[in-house]
Formats: sequence, structure tokens, C-alpha cells
Amino acid sequence: MGRYPLRTWIAKYMESNRDYLAETTYTERERKLRMIARRYEKICAKNLDLRRDPEDWTERELTAFILDMRQRGLSLGTQKKNLGHMQAILKFVGNPVLMRMKAQMPHAIPRGQYVKGPSLKENQVAKILSATESIKGWRGEVARFVMATYAYTGLRLSELRRARFEDLDTKAWVLRVRHPKGEGSYGDFRTVPIPGPLRPRVERFFRARENMIAEKGLLEVEPLVPRQREGPNAYYSEHAFEMISKKVREISGIAFQFRTLRRTYGQSLLNRGVGLPSVSLMLGHNSTLTTEKYYCRQDADSARLEVLRAFDESVVHPVRETPKLTPKTELAGYV
Repeated sequence: MGRYPLRTWIAKYMESNRDYLAETTYTERERKLRMIARRYEKICAKNLDLRRDPEDWTERELTAFILDMRQRGLSLGTQKKNLGHMQAILKFVGNPVLMRMKAQMPHAIPRGQYVKGPSLKENQVAKILSATESIKGWRGEVARFVMATYAYTGLRLSELRRARFEDLDTKAWVLRVRHPKGEGSYGDFRTVPIPGPLRPRVERFFRARENMIAEKGLLEVEPLVPRQREGPNAYYSEHAFEMISKKVREISGIAFQFRTLRRTYGQSLLNRGVGLPSVSLMLGHNSTLTTEKYYCRQDADSARLEVLRAFDESVVHPVRETPKLTPKTELAGYV
């Protein structure tokens, strides 16, 4: 396995999963695993008797890794995620040590609780969209379209970034999500509606897109959001979209991420009376539990109002017994 056996196993693990992971998922997972490998090598440099090959790891190696995370002050959620990555590698090499620790020493394993991130208020979303108006040129057109689309559709970052022009239907006003999270394994294709407030922004972007393509002497371009300075069919990278959001944050003064807009979309639907199953479906979740835990849930104030409204609008009628009809044979005049 050489000097760095953990890195070697990570490379083998990633290669075996290459055909089953989306591009962005693959890149992000590989980055995190390499970061974990570098950290473990530093731990081993301070503890020379630790085993480096994950095939040979025992409770001692994992305990050293867990204690290092605690000493660095990582959140419980981050510790849990890092252990999840470790478990994937250990399972790949056939070492059950972490599963055994979870069963025999549950108190030693970090159990992070994910706290639902913040969502924005309507005036904050309006301020973000307004801030895009000060960005000039094609970058400004992209910023206006991208920010509005994320705010009014709840798409994931890659789902809009990798969309094709043909995926957005302005007759039916829907957008087909071609590359959902978990594509090829657990992710389902879905179609999201383009609501009224977003439609004028889509039409404005399409006009700008058509002019840009004509200026470059092209007939048609595949990406919904083409990158002007690259080739005719170049998609924006995740980093390029993040740089646009950074610019909008600076102008608007609102601290947000693309996932913040996604949470805001879900919470907005829920606040408008859309049922949780429908909200979950639009966000592309396989379970409403995921939607409630990580994105949006009914707050206590709206729940109380709903209960009061239910009692105020309901009228309880007294139960009355239906009078019994007297059989005709018992009435006078009948035989």
C-alpha cells in the first residue's frame, strides 16, 4: 500500500463509485476524503504507534481520530459526517471496527443533531433580487436570472447550473430537472413549475441570451445558462456561480447561500398553505422527514392560528335522534 495506504484505499473507493455518482457529488466526496486522509496522517505523525492502513485499524485508531476532532472544536454534525466518510472506507476494505464501536461503545461516537438552517424573509429576497440590477453585462443577466430562479423554484445548485435550454418550457411554464441529486441511483427526475413572479425574469433573460448568442455568431447553444467567455456549449462551474452569489451578497448586504434560497422557497410554500407532501415533492425529497428536518416546518405561531381558526369556523350541531315512524299496521283505519 506504500507510505500512504489510506490515500490509496480512498483512490480505489472513489474509482469503484465513479459511474454511480453525479459529477458534483463525486468531486465533493473525493475532496472531503482527501482532507480526512491528510488529517489522519498528521495524527499518525504525533502518535507513531498508530496503524496507517485502514484494513488494520482498531478502536485505538478511531478513538485517536475522534479525540482529534473534539480537540479542534469541530461541531457534532461535522464529526458525524467525517465518521460517516470513515465508515464508507472501512466498509469498502472489509473492516467492521466502527460498526462494532457503535454497538459496544455508543457513548464514544459523536451523534450530531442537524439544526435547520435559516430561511429569508420576503423583503430580504426582494433586496437580493434588487441588488442584481447593479451588475452590468452578461454577468448581470446571469445573476438576475439565477438568483430569481433559485428563489422561486428551490432548485439545488447543480440542478440549474447543468440545465439545458430545452428543459425550460415557456408554454407550460415548467422546468424539467435533468440532473437531480442522486441521479442514476436514488434521485428521481421531476418537473418544477415556474410561478408568476419568475416569468418576466425568464423572458428578460431569454432575450439577453438570444442577443448574446447572435453576437457570437451561433445558431443555438445547449446550456440554459451558457458561459459567455468559454466555448459555445460551456456550462458555468459551481465556483463561477458561487462567485456570482458572493458579488450579490456584497451588494445586498444579505448573508445567504444558494441553499438558503432553497430553504426559503420551501418555507414560503409551507407558509402559503401548500401541504408538506407537495413541498417535499417540489424540493426533490424522497421523504417529508427530510423536508421537515433540514429545510422547513410549520412554526408554532402559524400552528396556533390554524388550531384557533379550526375551532372558530366549526359549528357543533346538537345530535338529534331521528323520530321513529309508526308502522302502518298500528295506525287506526289500517288492518
